Amino acid sequence: MKFRVFFIVMILSAITSCKTDNKKQIEIGSIQQLTGQMSKYGKTLQAALLAEADIINEERKHNNLPLINITFEDDKLDPKTGINALQQLIQVKNIQICFGAQSSSVTLAMSPVANQNKVVLISSASGAPDISQAGDYVFRTCPSDVYEATICSEYYNTHHKGKSLAIVHTNNDYGVGLKEAFLKNIANLGNVNIFAFQQGQSDFKTILSKIKQQKTEVVYLIGYEEMIAVFKQATELGFTCQWLGNNQMNDPDIVRKFEKSANGTVFPGHQYDLEKIKSNHAEFYAKYMKYSGGVDLDVFAAYGIDALIAVNQALLNGAKTGEEVKNELYKMKNIQGFTGIFSFDENGDPIKTVGLYKIEDGKIIKL
Repeated sequence: MKFRVFFIVMILSAITSCKTDNKKQIEIGSIQQLTGQMSKYGKTLQAALLAEADIINEERKHNNLPLINITFEDDKLDPKTGINALQQLIQVKNIQICFGAQSSSVTLAMSPVANQNKVVLISSASGAPDISQAGDYVFRTCPSDVYEATICSEYYNTHHKGKSLAIVHTNNDYGVGLKEAFLKNIANLGNVNIFAFQQGQSDFKTILSKIKQQKTEVVYLIGYEEMIAVFKQATELGFTCQWLGNNQMNDPDIVRKFEKSANGTVFPGHQYDLEKIKSNHAEFYAKYMKYSGGVDLDVFAAYGIDALIAVNQALLNGAKTGEEVKNELYKMKNIQGFTGIFSFDENGDPIKTVGLYKIEDGKIIKL
């Protein structure tokens, strides 16, 4: 009789233990812009992380593993706000991992805090070259500006060497980083005109009129949603050239808004096939569309999924602390992400294949 009672108690204890394990949570932070300019990308990233976390947690629940809980904070595209948000997540949620930020300036500002507290900070959109040297705990799943700009400059040198060139860039860490990396690799520095604009600017007619007057043959455009206005105003002014662009163009929503004004534009990017994602990850995409309110997945949100997939794999490999997650991320190879197979180099940068794409009639075509 005593044995029966003991056996029943053991079973009940095991059942209780299983339920308790599922109720435990792995707290992860995510810091990105959720209000103001550029909040569209923060919101699509949030929707993507929530949708993928749902998929991951279903598997974790089935295997009686602690569930992932992501707490989102708005950095408002401000470095100080980003620092405060990260400190708050560390103190209140005791996070060991944080996604973000989109802005290179915010990610760079948060990096010392992440390194000091041994918290893995992994960005899906910060491309500034300095991030490669931001510390052992800082990673990214998007390409470095150096890599992206080098691909563009090689295309220019191969197909348009010697032609008059203008660089039109957003005047922030991202735009300046791409501009400088591009200039290091082109052959005719004496024949380049450079124009900077403020993020969110809407009138580009003065810049475009000067470029047209200079009979510019190639323009390297670096921006965000401002590019919609640039292309439309160039069309209105009757200005035509060979446009080169940045990875931000790997966004079906923006490309649709270009209509035909950006036809022929060439830009670099990682493997990103939205239709294939919809087909191969139907359950994810259905969840994502609900979270995003019907806004299509952009490449930076896809990079965010890559980050979550890598982090989850590190956790499945047994990592618990930020230091253990960091070590696993450096060790892991052939991570299957939404933008292709990748791993991280010694600087926390992604090792991925970057290709060239072309815009034609509102569609993105791989060259």
